[in-house]
Amino acid sequence: MRKPLLAMLSVVTAAALAISGCSGNKNEPTASGENGSPGASPGASGEASKAPDKSPIKISINSIDPKFSPDNDVAQKLAELTGVTLDLQFVVGDLTQKLDLWLAGGDYPDMVVMHPKEVGKYIDAGAVIPLEDLIDQYGPNIKKAFGKYYNLLKAEDGHIYTLPAPYLAEETPADWEAPWAVQYDVLREAGYPEIKTLDQLFDILKAYYEKHPTIDGKPTIPWSGVGGADHPDWILNNPAFQAAGKPDHSWFLIDASNNVTLNILSDYQKRYDKFLNKLYLNGMLDKEFFTINYDEAEAKTAQGRTLAGSLPAWFLKYPEQSLRGQGKPERQFANIELLFDENTPDHSNTITPINSNNNWQISKNAKDPARIIQYVDFLLTDEGQKLINWGIEGKHYDVVNGKRVVNAAWKAKKTEDPEYEFKSGPTGPFYWFTYGDGAKLSDGDYATPNTKDYWVSTYDDATKELLSKYNKKVFSDFMAPVERVPAWIWQLAEPTEGRAEFKRVQQVYKKESPKIVYSKTDEEFEANWNRYAEEIRKAGSAKVEAAYDRIWKAYIDQYNKTMGQ
Repeated sequence: MRKPLLAMLSVVTAAALAISGCSGNKNEPTASGENGSPGASPGASGEASKAPDKSPIKISINSIDPKFSPDNDVAQKLAELTGVTLDLQFVVGDLTQKLDLWLAGGDYPDMVVMHPKEVGKYIDAGAVIPLEDLIDQYGPNIKKAFGKYYNLLKAEDGHIYTLPAPYLAEETPADWEAPWAVQYDVLREAGYPEIKTLDQLFDILKAYYEKHPTIDGKPTIPWSGVGGADHPDWILNNPAFQAAGKPDHSWFLIDASNNVTLNILSDYQKRYDKFLNKLYLNGMLDKEFFTINYDEAEAKTAQGRTLAGSLPAWFLKYPEQSLRGQGKPERQFANIELLFDENTPDHSNTITPINSNNNWQISKNAKDPARIIQYVDFLLTDEGQKLINWGIEGKHYDVVNGKRVVNAAWKAKKTEDPEYEFKSGPTGPFYWFTYGDGAKLSDGDYATPNTKDYWVSTYDDATKELLSKYNKKVFSDFMAPVERVPAWIWQLAEPTEGRAEFKRVQQVYKKESPKIVYSKTDEEFEANWNRYAEEIRKAGSAKVEAAYDRIWKAYIDQYNKTMGQ
């Protein structure tokens, strides 16, 4: 069975970043065309390809975001420069079901956007086409952008079936934030203390809660999450490896020898469950921690009575907008780094070479695959990056003292109307091919507007005051130094082996975890944990670990060969 070793994160994301190929590396492909502009490149036959075709063409592509506009200002400018208009086919409901229906009927769009776990079945059915010859002929800037990592796009059979995005950032993006959130007022009342561990935060929360059992007449919630009914992994599994200072490999831990194990069976998971149990026994855990869904959790957080939790910044965006609108800026959240122990090495802040979350695949139904490659190739030029990230000069951004800055009028409209960005751009499916926040273009300026200076300009007085107390400029300054890893395991194509067992494991995890957290005594906690661990093993955890261990080690082998290690 042919499966891409790397095909996909992200999202939403999901932000992120990556590593640029080193200039002069003997493994790095080169591209023609000055300053990354589209130009002729040697084709498979060795002859130079023709100049890009810019005649008008519509290319169908699926999208799960109904807010995307096919005719906003940036989309129109792209059509002018490339001739390509994206015909968006919005998917309502479950994307996996829609992909399966398309595959069964052969009625898929020109480009199919999907997560790597979906790609294998499309490859096996011959529904998507190999791309390497097209890239050789029409994609010099695609090869240039991926640089020495280009060969990582290849599947086990040597073909390239999927177009992810390169991660070219070399620093932590300015808008990245640690996952642990604490309300501003809690930190203010405690005297803005340095908090390094979960237990230190517990003591501060307990003191605040005892003094403020209610907020605005409603019970205070010292600790909550992002919606346990929908995403138990987000409230249990993810915080456990984050508090252990481990990279985000989703359900898995990977040791120095590249051995893969399930995090939900680890001592880290047990330790985090014990921390939640401590909150529960002290009446400090959200009573709906395991039963509230995502939308309900978002609305509840916007009430201003949640003090802290594993609440990532992307979840807090709308609750914090609401809190500011209610005149409660002190109820916003500082996202800080926390660990189990102060001396725990923190390797949680990582970047990868490739952003593979919702990759583009060209289906066998595509009328003109070459035009699609030319379109993506343009997106990966400096001109394309400025357009899809910054927008149109004079409308979305200006150049001041040689540096790009967000246009003040556009920024004001965007702040006033959250939907304005979708109407005006630069937002759309094409944004997937951004180099990443923190990346720079050949002019030395940032590829995206998400710089420290920009984020500082968006902060209200309460946020600026809090950051000044900790001598930080932006919240990403709370994070550990960024480290580079070959990939995150969730970026790899999902193995077919162990798939049924993994579903059973997750069912046990969802069913048994609340019993552990709600244990009344230490003895009951131990008994519940041991029963849970045994049930996980009976469900087939060993087979799951073996399957993911194989795909990870296969990827690492390919990575090492690609990097000449």
